[in-house]
This record gives sequence, C-alpha cells and structure tokens, in this order.
Amino acid sequence: MTDLSHSTADHDTATLAQRVLRRRERYARSSWRAQPVQHSIAGYVRQWITERRALPMRYVLHLLVGLLVPLAILISQVPFASPAIVPSAVTMPSSDDSSDLVAPVAPFTLQPDTIGEAPVPDSAFESIDALPMPGLNLQLLKPQPIAATIIAESATIRGGPGTNYDKVAALPIGTPLQVLAQVNGWYQARGPDSRIIWVAAELLNLDPAVADFLPEATNIPAPPPAKIGLATEEGLNLRDGPGTPYIGITKLKSGAQLDLLARYGDWFQVQTPEGQAGWVLGQYLAIGLGVIDRIEVVTSIPDANPALIGRTSERNVNMRGGPGITYEKIGALGTGMQLDLLGRYQDWFKVRTPQGGTGWISNELLAVSTFVARRVPAVQNIPSLPRRTPATQAQTPRRALPAPSAAAGNVVGYAAQFVGARYVWGGTGPTVFDCSGFTRYVYKQYGLDLPHSSAGQYSTNYGTVISNPADLRPGDIVFFVNTYKRGISHVGIYVGDGEVVQAMSPKLGVGVASLNGGYWAQHYYGGIRPAR
Repeated sequence: MTDLSHSTADHDTATLAQRVLRRRERYARSSWRAQPVQHSIAGYVRQWITERRALPMRYVLHLLVGLLVPLAILISQVPFASPAIVPSAVTMPSSDDSSDLVAPVAPFTLQPDTIGEAPVPDSAFESIDALPMPGLNLQLLKPQPIAATIIAESATIRGGPGTNYDKVAALPIGTPLQVLAQVNGWYQARGPDSRIIWVAAELLNLDPAVADFLPEATNIPAPPPAKIGLATEEGLNLRDGPGTPYIGITKLKSGAQLDLLARYGDWFQVQTPEGQAGWVLGQYLAIGLGVIDRIEVVTSIPDANPALIGRTSERNVNMRGGPGITYEKIGALGTGMQLDLLGRYQDWFKVRTPQGGTGWISNELLAVSTFVARRVPAVQNIPSLPRRTPATQAQTPRRALPAPSAAAGNVVGYAAQFVGARYVWGGTGPTVFDCSGFTRYVYKQYGLDLPHSSAGQYSTNYGTVISNPADLRPGDIVFFVNTYKRGISHVGIYVGDGEVVQAMSPKLGVGVASLNGGYWAQHYYGGIRPAR
C-alpha cells in the first residue's frame, strides 16, 4: 500500500513539473515579444530562429511548396533538348468561300510494310481496257492563231514583212485579225476575207508577251522588184501635174533614178533622189517588167488652173502701196482673210481684198500653196517710191538711191551695191561705214531704225531671232561674237547661199564673207529677221 502511493505521487509530481516548465516557456516567449526589437543582425537572427521554432510544421511545408512551384516552371522553359518540329498549316477554301479550313501537315514515317503495293493480275484492268481509245488530235499540237485588232486610224496592209512589199489594202481601226506568225516586227495574219496579209507590229493591239507564243514565219514571199524608173531623155521636164498644161518644176538629167509613186493615164508621179516630187510622161521612163501593174493608179488630180487665192496668216497684216516696207501703209488686215492674188514681185504678192481694195503683202504673211504660187503672174511694172519732202531731200546721201527694182523690198540688192566702200570706225554712210553703221544705213532706207551698235541691233524689238544658220533667209541681219572684242561685236546682212555682205575691216572695207566654214562660221552667233 505504501509503495503504490509513493509511485502515484511521484507520477503526479513529474506531470506537474512538466506543466510548470511549459508555462514558463510560454511566459518567456510572451515576455520576449513585448521587449523592444534589437536592431542588429544578431537580434534579427535570434528573432527569426525563435519564430521559426514557434511555427507549426504545416506552415513550413506550405512555404516550401510555394517556393518550389515557380522554380519548377522556370526550369521547364530552359531548352535542354532540340526543338520539336511544328506542323505547317495548309489552308483549304471551303465550298462557300466564307471560311478557311486549316489542316496541319506534319512529316510522317512510312512503316516498312506499307511501302509500295502488292502486284495485281492483268485481269484487274479489264474494265479500263474495254474503254474506247480516241486517236490523238494533231491540231492541238499546232500553234493557235491569236486574235488582235487594228489600232491605227488606217493601217497599211502589205504583201510581205516590210515596206519594200506592195501595199495590199488599208484597214480601218478596230478591224479584227487572226495573227498566225511573226518575223522582224511584222505579223502574218488572216484578214476579214481570209486572205493572208502582213501588218507592222505597232499597228496591232497585241501584247508582246502573248506574241512570244507565235511561231516565226517561214513561208515569206520574195520581195518584189523595186518600183523605180530611169529617165531616158536629157532635160526631161518634171511638172507639177500629169499633163503639159501643168507648170514645169525642174529639168531631169538622163539616167536619173526616180521612185514611182503613182500613175494617171500615161503619166507617172515620181520622186527625185533629192526628194522633189512631180510628174513625167511614161514614154520617157525605162521601167522594169511587172512594175507598172504594181503602181497605184490615182483617179483625181489637181486642177491645172486653180483659183489664185491666199489667206493672211497673222493678225494686223500691213497692206502697202508697193512691194516693200518703204511704201506707204494703206491698210491692216486680220488673220484668215481670203485674198485674190493678182501678181507677184520677188517676195511680195499684189492682192485684192473682198471689198475690192488692192495692195501688196509680204509672202511671209500669206498662206499660199506652192502649187498656187507658181501660177501667180509676175509683175514687171511696180509703183514708184513716194517722193521725198524737201526736209528729207536735204538728208539724201550723195550716192544716189538704186532703181526702184533694188529698193522695193530687195534689201540684198540694195546692200550689195556698197561692196567696195571704205571702212571707217563710226562711219554711218553713205560712202564710209563701220559694221553696225552699214546695217543701220541699209535698213533705214526700208523704214527700220536700228541703233548704231552691233550688240544693240540684236534684239527682238527689231524682228524675230534666228538661231540656226540653216534657217537664214536673204535680208536677215547676222551677228558674230568675239571678233575684235568679247561678246557680240560684228554684224552683217545675209545675202543667201551662206554669203554675208558686211563692213569687214579698215583694210578690206565692205565685202562678202562666207558662213560655210572658217573664221566667220566659228564666230557666228545668231540672226534677226527684221519685222516688216
């Protein structure tokens, strides 16, 4: 009994001691929390260790899982192996074109037992063998014609690929053709009437890329003989129409080779090597066999006696009392006025207005065909120049003015009479001149007041600028640069055929020089066509 009681007491004492110890520890922890935080590394470490021990184990496990999950995700992004093959997508349009079907296509590996197919007996093809077998249509292998249309207003169709072939016809714009072949910029085609014709490529609306599918033409006809004739007579008359009532243009030499352009009766329209066109009688031409039938026949010819009329080509055209600007102005005509041509004197026409007034107009101000101008009769008797007043007579130079035939519109004839006169610096005539004094004096007689300066005379105030020496006409004022000083320094009057009359130098005086080469051609600058 005594022993049992002692044992129970000992057990209760031990349990009580443990309880006391636990409470003491809780009290110590609560007291530590109540104390101020020690702001030191050692204090933070002690605090963290103490708090960790106080946490339940489940909190620690939760924290560990929260740290490991992001780490696992990060590691999964690292490419430790070669990248996988991503299947490409094939887009297939649906039947209603309203959506796309995207089907992935990936590489695949055939199993050994699926490669190839097992042989089948010939009897398996009996159904196919029983089908009818049509023959090959050889037409499908031939080049097919390409449709095209004419795009020119009137396309010349020829008998072969070139302008040396005869003209067959002229087709209007929009004419349909079937193009068969090509060669050297020409197309062989089948025309509306199924004829085989040839047309230049630029006359069709055929795409060059499409034309590349055309074969090269092989059945090309041989070129026909050239349409030429040889003059068999010396001095053969080239006329401006097919008949002797027409006016002769020039004389042809025996043996001259002429292109045959057209024919009318026994007459042939020809063109000389210089490009001049006219008519000659066929009996004076040597023409090869088969050529005459290929010459185009014309059915209409110009009237040998046309109405002699012209029209003014500018506004405010001056009509004068004689053939020259020294004659009195008697009227001004508007553009496009029709005038009867009564006579011709050099480069002036005597005209009659619709109201019946007559006068003279420069040919530069009239639109007149060459064919009509040839038929205007030449005038021999022209009006006398107006009389000078006493005041004007006092200024008349000691050298007498030339006859009216030289002064009336013919500047060149008037200027040429001073060849041989002396050159004196500052001279203005009538017996001595310098270069600008010479041109000033000559044109003053024709009503144009020029300054006494070569550079000052080069101005549109006095006429139209002419740059190209090939465009010069007799009477134009020509200018030179860098002769005795820099810039425009010399001037003269063009007389034709490259010749210029001018006051040249103190040693040479007034003379004639050539623009066709040498010093004056090198120093040529330009010209002025004096206003009339």
